Amino acid sequence: MRECSLNPGSAKVRAVTKSLCKPRGAIWNLRESPTINQKGNPAIHLLLPFCSSVFVVFGLLNLQRAQQGGSSTWTSMILVCWSSACVFPVLALMGGTMQPATSLWQPAIIGALFLAGQLFTFLAVARGDVSVAAPVLGVKVLIVPALSPLFVDDELSSKVWIAAAVAVVGIGFVQARDKSIERSLIVASVGYAMLAACAMTLFDLLIQRWAGAWGAGYLLPIAFAFAALFSLTFVRLADRPAELRQRGVIRPLAIGCVLMAVQAVGMTVTLGLYGDATRVNIVYSLRGLWGVLLTWFLARHLVGSENTPSNRTMTMRLIGAVLIGISVLISVT
Repeated sequence: MRECSLNPGSAKVRAVTKSLCKPRGAIWNLRESPTINQKGNPAIHLLLPFCSSVFVVFGLLNLQRAQQGGSSTWTSMILVCWSSACVFPVLALMGGTMQPATSLWQPAIIGALFLAGQLFTFLAVARGDVSVAAPVLGVKVLIVPALSPLFVDDELSSKVWIAAAVAVVGIGFVQARDKSIERSLIVASVGYAMLAACAMTLFDLLIQRWAGAWGAGYLLPIAFAFAALFSLTFVRLADRPAELRQRGVIRPLAIGCVLMAVQAVGMTVTLGLYGDATRVNIVYSLRGLWGVLLTWFLARHLVGSENTPSNRTMTMRLIGAVLIGISVLISVT
């Protein structure tokens, strides 16, 4: 705590003095605020991950369209990292406390985890199938509360655990399909998806742990700059610009990458400012619902040859959507 030299001659001055006496960076530790994560709190901060759950679906649909046009998953991964690195410097206007160079390993680890999460997600889809990878990625909402006591001081109520469990069951129903794929592909997809879920869980929790000292305006731009630099390791596997222009996939790639960067801003800013990683990820799991609805509505326009899901499959997905909605209501009330 810093010493304060102001003379508290009035109630107004005392209020200002109390604010100024906080240690640098304390303004970012909003979990200490009585309006955050308290019983009866309307959880307004969950609107950002809610919006991110919509943007990520539109982003993935555009990236999927680009891949169907001949773009590689490596290209999508690199461009998503660099798009995020270009968007996040705007957060520097929010301020923060620059830490010594000896602490740069913290945003470097966060950046590496983001890259790993993207890499394993793309590999899970490329080696297997989205219908197998997506439910496994959904276990993140259970990994977060399981690992939270190891990284942050959040005390999780039984309601949050119940909501997380209901969300996982719902995600499984939402991703129901008519036909199974080969066992070897299932094993590969499940393995990569589990690694992606673990990487993004650590990514979320470490942001929540370290953002208090750095401030979201410094930690997040630096972390995503590291992710972009690390992604250059795979540049030899990516498509060349001339090839992308020839295949006509630059537009969906650009739209998809921008939307992925915007949704990442919503998620990471929420985690950096408010913490609450468990409920944030439960709300973010609504992307499964939007994915079903948008894919069902747009499939004929994006992939005209795709088979129409059966009534049984759509019923299973509807059940999953209802369960996810229930889990969100449990977590925010």
